[in-house]
Amino acid sequence: MFDEVFVLIKNKLNNFFNSYIENNGGGNGFQEYVTFLEGEKIDPLVIPVNKVTPILVNIEEEKVLRMNDRYEGSLRNGKRTDINPSIRVNMLILFVSKFSNYEQSLKFLSLIIKCFQNTPVFNHENTPTLNPEIERLRMELITLPINQQNELWNALRTNYHPSVVYKVNLLVFHDDLSEQDYYQVEEIIINEPIHLNTDNNGNNSNL
Repeated sequence: MFDEVFVLIKNKLNNFFNSYIENNGGGNGFQEYVTFLEGEKIDPLVIPVNKVTPILVNIEEEKVLRMNDRYEGSLRNGKRTDINPSIRVNMLILFVSKFSNYEQSLKFLSLIIKCFQNTPVFNHENTPTLNPEIERLRMELITLPINQQNELWNALRTNYHPSVVYKVNLLVFHDDLSEQDYYQVEEIIINEPIHLNTDNNGNNSNL
């Protein structure tokens, strides 16, 4: 599910960037301005140049909405079973705008904020490609204090670049596997016991 959210956000930003640039008299065809990190270039971290790069920096559980019960009920065919409670999580994404021209870095940083200001919530009406398991995604701008920014970039072990942090909420993980296992046995038939009638000599009178 995390991968689908990243691809969705990448496509949203690319479409917004290209539309904005074209509407303002620029552009030379559709460009991929947003890209992902390359797996072999994570340690040490290598951030692509002339790109906007989203980086997942944290996943946090939304405990406020978590059920108190260890199990939550599920009804099917009038029967109740207990399955593990759903897990609700938020993603913290760092959007790094790294261009050889510093002015371009700031420009695309502004466009990121404009994009999510224009569409702060992704739902199935404005985003048909949204996973059916996700009701909606809300983009919330997070302002980190200077000391937390320093800690974040130190953890990434790279130099600071123009960037912004957004909280993406809310992803809900359902325990589909337990429910699947429970409903795998749909019906158990127990036959009535057969009672044999015997005569006084112990012979089976049903034969």
